[in-house]
Formats: sequence, structure tokens, C-alpha cells
Amino acid sequence: MQVLVTGGLGVNGAPVLRMLTERGIQPIVIDARGDTSLLDAGTLGGTELVIGDFTDETLMSSLAMKYRLGSIIHMAAVVGDAQTMPSEAFRVNAFGTVRLLEFAKKNGIKRFVFTSSRGVYGQQSGDYSHPVYRPIHEDDPLNPPRVYDVCKVAAEGMGRNYAMMYGIEFIALRFATIFGPGKTQRHKNYGIISEIIERSLRGEPVRVPVGGDQKDDLLYVEDVAEAIVAAASKPNLAHNVFNISTGRGVTLHDLAAAIKAIKPDVDIEIGPGLNYMGFAVSYAGVMDNRRATETLGFTPRYDLFAAVKDYAGRLSGVSPNLGR
Repeated sequence: MQVLVTGGLGVNGAPVLRMLTERGIQPIVIDARGDTSLLDAGTLGGTELVIGDFTDETLMSSLAMKYRLGSIIHMAAVVGDAQTMPSEAFRVNAFGTVRLLEFAKKNGIKRFVFTSSRGVYGQQSGDYSHPVYRPIHEDDPLNPPRVYDVCKVAAEGMGRNYAMMYGIEFIALRFATIFGPGKTQRHKNYGIISEIIERSLRGEPVRVPVGGDQKDDLLYVEDVAEAIVAAASKPNLAHNVFNISTGRGVTLHDLAAAIKAIKPDVDIEIGPGLNYMGFAVSYAGVMDNRRATETLGFTPRYDLFAAVKDYAGRLSGVSPNLGR
């Protein structure tokens, strides 16, 4: 059986495709872009690539006829433009997910892994925010403030309904703040962690005027991929929603220290205060990942130092695969 991966050419998708092919599983990737720059030659050679829109029913029907699809990993979404294009974002991110669930139902595809977001919990306040950082649990209330977050909540709810009515094994993964190669190019303002790492490694001075006191749960993209592949393959899961995180908070000062451990002469200055992302809504906090550890067998393999070292290796073409 083969795995259908939507949005598989992105920052999170590229390592997922690599891990699937390393395990002898052929991914069938549908992506609206033809940009394969984040894929290595081996992964690209082991992947069947379809350029198109996963909401195109005619195209999807042709894929069902051509391939023996056993599961779906759904990562495709409108991200950066969601707030300014609410109708289009809802069409793709929410209703598009429902259409994909319907596709799974019609074609007997049982496992459906949906990449959700910490954004479903909304603004962090009280003990969940600075300075206490009480970990957010999957059963805590959802309070999605922005279009992207609302779409994730809607898609999760519909996934649970398809699970209840049709027996689809729907799994939602709510990710902490993700960083990794490609983030600065693909995710723009959401890539400040990656930007700090990349600019420092290039020998450029880095100045972040505010935010050094803010703790956040930073998750390296290699761990993201491990969690997705585990969710797609581990049988008989007792839960359908998982926080995917490190379970601990780190600051930009911690990040700077990890970079300096690799490149001591870097020039980084971090100012005090909170909310270094500068967004109207601050999602920063720590996410409880015990359910993922106990049920998925997911334990983050990359602490901040290991992640920065692996990141540096990938930028240089060495790809050391630390922690694997």
C-alpha cells in the first residue's frame, strides 16, 4: 500500500518524504508547486510527484484509480496569506480537508494524519504564559483567534466526525513552533528562529531588539517528521489528538548559546522582553507531549544544540542526521 502526502514539498514535508522512502514506503505526493529544492536526490527518486490541487476531484479520482492508497498524510494548507484571504483559506484548509476525508471514505483509506497547530489553543495567558509556562494539554480549551487557527479547529472536528461515522482512523497532530531548513524561504515572518541560525552561520551580525525573556517550545523539523511517520504507521492508537513538542521552554538566549557552541565567533545580541515574533497574538508557551510519548512512542531526539548542529550540517550539505 502507498501513502498519499498532500503538500509534501514543503519544510515539514521534505523530511517526511525522506523518512518514508528510507523505510521502503513510496509516497505519492500532490503539491500545487513544482519546487523540489528541499528534497535530496534519493528522496526525489523514490517519490511519485503529482503537481496539482488536492481539492480537484477529477485529479484525485485519477490517483485513486492509479495507486493502492492505504493512508493519507495531509499537510497542504494556505498559511501566510490565510488572514488576508479568509474565504480562500477556509476553502482550502477547512472545506478542502473535508473533501479529502470524503475521498478517504469513498476509497477505503483508513488512516488519515492531519497536521494541525498549537494555534488551536489561541493566545496563552495566566499560568500558561510568562513567567510560569504551565504546559498546555490536549484536553485544554480551544480558543482559535485567527483564520488559520479556526480552519484547523474546524478540520479537526470534521475529522473526528468521519472517524465516528465511517471508521476512518483520524489523527490530528498539534505542533509546537517549528524550525528547520527552508523555513526562511517558505514561511517568511514565521521563520525568525531559522533566520537567526542561518544568518549567524553565514557570519552576519544578528540583532533582535526584543524578546529575550520569552520562553517557547521549539521543535526541530526532523522531530516533526518522526512524529508524522509514527502517526501514519503505528496501529491501534488510543487517542486521535496529540501535542507534538519538546515539552520544555527555551529562550533566544538559549538558542544563541547553542549557535555559539558550534561557531564561537558569532555576533548575536538579544534584547529583553517578550513576544519576539511581534504578532498581535502570542502563542508562545510549553506543550505537554506525554500523550505522544506514551501512545505514539514519540520522544524528541533533538535538543537545541543537536538541532542547530544538524541544521548547520544540512546547510553545508553534510546532513549528519544527529539523534537518528
